[in-house]
Amino acid sequence: MDSRPPFGLRNRHINTIFGNNGPRKWLVAKRAKQMNAASTEVVLNCSDGVRLHGLHTPGRDPSRGMIVLLHGWEGNANSTYLQSVSAALYEQGFSIFRLHMRDHGPSHHLNHDPFLAVRLTEILDAMEQICMIYPHRYVGLTGFSLGANLVVRVAANLADRGMHVDQVVAVSPPIDPEQAAFSIQKFFIYNRYFCAKWQRSFEKKIALFEDYQAHTDLLGHTDIIAMHEDFVPRFSNHATASSYFRAYALNEHNLKRMDAPCHIVMVEDDPIIPVESSALLPKLDGMTLQIVPYGGHCGFLSGYHLNSWIDGVLVDLFC
Repeated sequence: MDSRPPFGLRNRHINTIFGNNGPRKWLVAKRAKQMNAASTEVVLNCSDGVRLHGLHTPGRDPSRGMIVLLHGWEGNANSTYLQSVSAALYEQGFSIFRLHMRDHGPSHHLNHDPFLAVRLTEILDAMEQICMIYPHRYVGLTGFSLGANLVVRVAANLADRGMHVDQVVAVSPPIDPEQAAFSIQKFFIYNRYFCAKWQRSFEKKIALFEDYQAHTDLLGHTDIIAMHEDFVPRFSNHATASSYFRAYALNEHNLKRMDAPCHIVMVEDDPIIPVESSALLPKLDGMTLQIVPYGGHCGFLSGYHLNSWIDGVLVDLFC
C-alpha cells in the first residue's frame, strides 16, 4: 500500500520538516519513553581499534527476534523517524539495537579519525558483535537515508562474514550520493541545516583532539558541496568529493549480489534523494524496490494524527 497522506500534508517540504519536528517530535518521544527507559548504552569493539556506540533494548517477546537500526547522516538513535519505528517494533515484542555511526550520537570521543560514509568494515564488524552478544533466531536490519545506503551495502557483504540476516529494509537511501549532495545544496534550508549539523559535529572533534585545530577553517563553509570538496582530500584516500561519492554509490560497480532479502523504499517527492537515481540500482536476486508517491525525506506523515506510514510498513515486513 502506498503512502497517501491528506492533501494538506502532500507538500514534500511539509512532510520532511513536520514529519520530524514540532508536535510529532514530542509525540514520538512520549511513545518511545518506555523503550528508552529499558535501553542500555553499549560500546562495540571493532577491528583496528575502532569503537562504535549503540543502544540495546531487550524485547518483551524473545521469540520475535532483534531489529538493528541505523540513522541517517548527522542523525542519531533519538532522531524522530528512528525513535518512531523503533518504538513501533518494540511494541511488537522485538529486541532493538540502535547503532550509531562513528561521530554520531555521544560517540565523537571514541575514535580519532572522523566519520566517512565509505567506512563499511566497521559497520560489518558492529553487526558481528551485536549478533554475537545478543543472539536471536531472527535478525532484521533497517536504515534511513545514509543509514539505508549502509544497510544495502551490508546486505551485499554478509556472506563474506558468514553472517545471516533474515530481512533488510532500506528507506530512502542515497543511491547516487553526489546527486543527493547537489539536491541538498539546491535548497537553502537543507543546505544550511546539514552544513550546521556537520560543523557542530566537527567542532566536537576539534575540542577533543588537538591536531584537529589545524582544520578549523572547515567551519567557515556555507555550501555542502564546497565543504565536501575541502574535507574529503584531508581525511580520506579520495582526491575529490566526486571520487568519494562514487565509492559508496549503490550501483552495479559496488553491488554484485544480495546476501539477504533487501527491500528498498524510495519516494517520488523526496527533496533530497532523487527518485530517478533508482534506475542506477543493479537488478539483483533478493533485491526489491518500492516507489511511493509521497513522504518527503523520512517524513511519511499518514494523516493529521501525525503517525508515520513507514512504521507500519516496517512492522509488516519484519513480522
